[in-house]
Amino acid sequence: MRRIILKKVRKHVIKLISAVGLALAALFAFNAVSGSLYETASAATPSAVRVNYRGWSIAVWNNYENGSVTGKFLPNGSAWKVIRTATNSKGEIWYDLGGNQWVPSAYVTDAAQAVSQAPSSAEAAAKAWIANRESGGSYTARNGIYYGKYQLTISYLGGNLSPANQERVADNYVKSRYGSWVNAKNFWISHGWY
Repeated sequence: MRRIILKKVRKHVIKLISAVGLALAALFAFNAVSGSLYETASAATPSAVRVNYRGWSIAVWNNYENGSVTGKFLPNGSAWKVIRTATNSKGEIWYDLGGNQWVPSAYVTDAAQAVSQAPSSAEAAAKAWIANRESGGSYTARNGIYYGKYQLTISYLGGNLSPANQERVADNYVKSRYGSWVNAKNFWISHGWY
């Protein structure tokens, strides 16, 4: 009787080990496939892209594979940092601009040089223009949840309302969203906000 019980236990242990082995093999196979379709930005991936769609804006998608439009649109000529790249099942290359905001490569060009250039007088003028429109240039201006010279939310400023932090956060925001203050100004002109 004892031998029969041991044989049954051994049989179940072997089945369990086999099932775990198959599950691990499937997991490794899935990760291998996923890794080839989705990768962090590398030397082959542009560090920034510029929208290139003949005077129109392009839609932002929530996924590179069967995604849907988020309701955000990027104006032609604006530049954006690339966080990572992915290739969908149709072989199309997509760029993640951060926060799961994807754009297809068909409507953008490499813009690394444009984003990395030092600020010009046009940049300084565009920044001053936006500050004047948003707050009259006041670091203490308040409009509902918006605060400061560039009218950013207090939470976006991390609770630090100092002029130095407002400048730093505004520069980072504009660089990551529009690529430049000139692009942000152009967006402001067409939409009434940036």
